[in-house]
Amino acid sequence: MRAHPGLVVAAAVLQGGCYNYVPLRRAALSPAAYVVVTLTDAGSEQLAPYLGPNVYAVRGRFLSTTDRGLVMAVSAVETRPGDVLEWKGETIVVPGEFVRSVEERHSAASKTVLLAGASLAGFFAAYAAFGPGASGSTANGGGQNPSPH
Repeated sequence: MRAHPGLVVAAAVLQGGCYNYVPLRRAALSPAAYVVVTLTDAGSEQLAPYLGPNVYAVRGRFLSTTDRGLVMAVSAVETRPGDVLEWKGETIVVPGEFVRSVEERHSAASKTVLLAGASLAGFFAAYAAFGPGASGSTANGGGQNPSPH
């Protein structure tokens, strides 16, 4: 059975999804949760040798809590000017006194449905314009009649 192209596109969009970040108590963290940790001003200064200058937020997977702080596999850091710098999962410890807030990423159903609907509408518009049945060619495959020579 052949899958309808629109369903394939919808499945791909839904799998990528859209996300919201919701505030979370540190006690409610579960391992492997994707979190963003917002640093205090003192935390930004003290962690500059490890994270870089002017880091405002650290994004990544929560691994565990130790007596030293939150252990994370970092995927990106965001600086105060708004730059996002990608990381490759390096592990860091963010001391608890340097944490302003912790937010966990959750899928946003309404945003995902809106994105999927817009993607499907674009797919069907492109299919109507360029797919089978679109004007521009003749039944014999040529665009012009052959010359009589």
